[in-house]
Amino acid sequence: MNRKNNLLSIGEISKLTGAGIKALRYYDRINILKPAYIDHDSGYRYYSFNQVNLIYLIMFCVELGIPLKELPDFIKDKDIVNYRAFLAHGKEAAQKKMKALNKGLKVINFFEQKVAIQKEYPLETIYTRQFPEKYFQLIPYDGTFENLDHVKVARLFIDASYQEDEDGWLMEYGLLCENSPSGVQRYVFVEISHTGSGVNYKTIPAGVYHCRQSDTTQIEQAGTIFGDYLEGGAGKSSYIAIETESFSGKFNINKPLNNELRVITL
Repeated sequence: MNRKNNLLSIGEISKLTGAGIKALRYYDRINILKPAYIDHDSGYRYYSFNQVNLIYLIMFCVELGIPLKELPDFIKDKDIVNYRAFLAHGKEAAQKKMKALNKGLKVINFFEQKVAIQKEYPLETIYTRQFPEKYFQLIPYDGTFENLDHVKVARLFIDASYQEDEDGWLMEYGLLCENSPSGVQRYVFVEISHTGSGVNYKTIPAGVYHCRQSDTTQIEQAGTIFGDYLEGGAGKSSYIAIETESFSGKFNINKPLNNELRVITL
């Protein structure tokens, strides 16, 4: 009796499982899925129907980013698969991937919102935006923000023990000035997902902010730009000025990004 009659060709097993023929040959080469039979004359590979589940398991590993070199840990004598151990491992890998995908989606939504704002409002146009309460970690900045040294700011971020958002990525970051009749305090800030205690943390109030986008840093001129909107005027009002990056649908990576300047009276 021809042994091949009870087996599936590599083309048939490929159609049945969705695994590519090249992938099946690769699994053979790395010794995680040997064909049930290889025709010595033609070199064609043939598989038993029982190998379908193992193929699905391998594809599951690939989809979740589980290194295929880990698969032999769950296979005994190349025949017995410890599904209980593998499923526990796969569940953990799936949860990690879901977290990474959610993080990626959050980042995409964040930048989509930035792009939409810049598209809606032309540069140098004052408009208002409603913001929820935010929490910033502050890094004191020595000097003014005139002729801003971006390398210096980047090194402040590198050197600071800032906290990441709970999903493991930086939210908004930029420049902050606390303005009062007695003077100005300047900071570089990183937004975090929760409040902190101490002088290096600040809760930024919710409310309606006056905003303007520009292709240059203008936070030092915030009092002049928004003077008509500050209670008591720029010199007599206490207010927070925040400047953070904004994004257009297209931008030149060799040029600085545009900025959104925001102010709110305290």
